[in-house]
Amino acid sequence: MGIGDRAYMRGSSAPRTPISVTAWVVGILVGFFILNLIQESAHANFLGWMVLKESALQPWQWVTHALLHDGFWHLLGNGLVLWWTGATVEQEHGPITLLKVLIGGALIGALTWYLTGLGGSQNGALVGISAGVYALMLVALLDKLDHQITLLLFFFLPVTLKVRWLLIVVSLFAVLGWGFSELPSRHEWLSWKPAWPDGIAHSAHLGGLIFGWLAWRYLNRTNWAPSYAQVQEPMPTDAPSPAFETPTEENPSSRPLTSAQARAEMDRLLDKISAGGFGSLTAGEKRRLEELSARLR
Repeated sequence: MGIGDRAYMRGSSAPRTPISVTAWVVGILVGFFILNLIQESAHANFLGWMVLKESALQPWQWVTHALLHDGFWHLLGNGLVLWWTGATVEQEHGPITLLKVLIGGALIGALTWYLTGLGGSQNGALVGISAGVYALMLVALLDKLDHQITLLLFFFLPVTLKVRWLLIVVSLFAVLGWGFSELPSRHEWLSWKPAWPDGIAHSAHLGGLIFGWLAWRYLNRTNWAPSYAQVQEPMPTDAPSPAFETPTEENPSSRPLTSAQARAEMDRLLDKISAGGFGSLTAGEKRRLEELSARLR
């Protein structure tokens, strides 16, 4: 591109990047949090119809409960993880898949929470999008188990660990919290008392994890493409299609490639992602893409 073709030389601004669905969802959650602050300050109850209540179930509450949060830290935790993992799912599978996983995780989490309380006092209430966020986390990270990530514990203590261990800790906390805290807290059992009362809906988190695992399996087994992309089936021919096929050597990374050859091979993989989503790549192709990306940096 010549300098005369650039946006600032043509007298027009460059096209703006559209706001991602992840950003829209986070913005909506923040908006409802502000409305909740107004409700509390005004001593009103105009958002009470959105809370999922065991004692007064309404059909819409299975979805609307996810838009409300119980305090700033509840919103901040969900918002940060949603921003991180939601962006990954949206990039790899598309915005429609992001919304399906988020809503599906919230629904299954709410159902798991409701079933956990059956036979108990039936006076609990559920708010928060945590179950949907847990589902997004699994879809985004299950194929990156050996990647290293750095977390800021308490927002100042950096801890580096593999994704595998993060998911193990999160899952164990959900299971143990469900069995030793939430379940006995919602039932008046004489032989099984809560080991620690924390008021967290661990059952909803557990339901979100289960849905996220199922969604990840579904996406990776069937190469479910995002709605905005159409999978192009290769035409029957004796020769492989150069747009979708990758080299058939047993160990292509061992071949010495020029920069032009490496870029051409990477372009073929990117074309396949554009047509069928990141899930359309095999495990070997994903590794090859990482190798080529590192080489061309």
